Amino acid sequence: MASHIQEARAPSPALSSSSSDRRRLMLTVGLAVLGVFVTYVPITAVSVALATIGRATHASTSDLQWVSDAYVIPMAAAVLSAGLFGDLYGRRRMFLSGMALTLIGAAVAGLSGAFAHTAALSMLWTGQAISGLGAGLLLPTTLALIAHVVPDPRERGKYIGIWATGLLLGLAAGPLVSGVILDHASYGWTFLPTVALAALAGAAALVRLPESKAPGGRRLDWPGQITGALAIAASIYGVIEGGSKGWSAPVTIAGLGAGAAAFAAFIVAERRSGSPLLNLTLFKSAVFTAAGFSALIALFSVVGVTFLLSLFLGYVQHLSALQIGWRLLFITGVAAVLNPVIGRVMHKVKVIYLLAVGLAVSAVSVFLLTGVGAHTSLAGLGWRLAIFGLSLAIMLTTVSVAAINAVPWKLAGMAAAANTAMRQYGSALGPAILGVIFVDRTSAGASPTSALHTALVVNGILLAVAALACLLSARAPQRDATQGK
Repeated sequence: MASHIQEARAPSPALSSSSSDRRRLMLTVGLAVLGVFVTYVPITAVSVALATIGRATHASTSDLQWVSDAYVIPMAAAVLSAGLFGDLYGRRRMFLSGMALTLIGAAVAGLSGAFAHTAALSMLWTGQAISGLGAGLLLPTTLALIAHVVPDPRERGKYIGIWATGLLLGLAAGPLVSGVILDHASYGWTFLPTVALAALAGAAALVRLPESKAPGGRRLDWPGQITGALAIAASIYGVIEGGSKGWSAPVTIAGLGAGAAAFAAFIVAERRSGSPLLNLTLFKSAVFTAAGFSALIALFSVVGVTFLLSLFLGYVQHLSALQIGWRLLFITGVAAVLNPVIGRVMHKVKVIYLLAVGLAVSAVSVFLLTGVGAHTSLAGLGWRLAIFGLSLAIMLTTVSVAAINAVPWKLAGMAAAANTAMRQYGSALGPAILGVIFVDRTSAGASPTSALHTALVVNGILLAVAALACLLSARAPQRDATQGK
């Protein structure tokens, strides 16, 4: 364990007094922040446009779930392989590839606005899937870039806090930009900002971003890469189809069964691999494991609640996309403002405890949202969302820092990819599972308000369980995550 600590705290050349090293550090962090900003703008930009898309394409609630999940499923499925590709072939190359796919996908989704009904939906789903694949390449790459230039965990938290602020600003900007556009144009134009941002980020990285690799004896692990991606994609597909076609439907059983079989095959493949995609011994660390579970639940909550509130405010309170965007800013705006403060607090409080606090506050805020109804005022909704925003500021920074700091520095890229995979798996399951609960309740005769409250209660319970898991992990004996490797 002593060698683990010594390696994790190796001095960073990027943090030396050299002005050129400092410029390299700030350039890398800046592009990492821009990269994560670009990947998260589409998530909330599309969320507030769902009601508009539904009216334009005559889409069902299940169809609208696929507009969101067509983006986040490929993102979740790609991140583990992206982390490996970045380590082997270079983070700069992965960054450029991710930006190119994001740009192409956003352009395809934007052009769907020129078509009608079924053709528009198919094109929109295709564009979202391409962009999601690009985002899957970008997310672990941006974290690994920071982990590479800031190997000291005492300093790393500050820069990951800046990275998380970029994520939050992306979530905050999406609804506002989308809402302004939808007040003057069709939904297809809401994808234009993503095209422009991806082009800008890609051009900057092409000219200025230095290459970095960390092969460390790793090799491609195609059995693990294929089975891991299939496990994520098939299981989420099964959940979505279960909500729309029934849990006994053949397509649902096939999806869930394929996901379970692929997951089992992934475990076997990784145990046998001489160079695994995901070193399963990382999970010997209770903190790493709790951080992964918390990442899943945190993004499950953020994306799922945003999805539900967007539908509720659009269909029940009859608000425009811009009005919805301003209300969701209570979440992301508060989180973005408070996030730098959280970065400084991490120097004084054990990260896993701070993560537990964030999850607990999030659970409280979600339960408070069950007080929202069809006639709830802006103020009545706003203070509840602001508490949710506070919890988001705490969770998004601490969950990544806890995972990366729980492993040796040489495995920071793998840890970042694994934690990101869990986070994006949660973001895909959020609208899927909470959407299923909402649809099932309304189909059974419940009002949209009652259905919303049921889904929120389920979400709140999951957040409370994750908070408890973090507290228990902090008290568990800490083992070297790579002992024997």
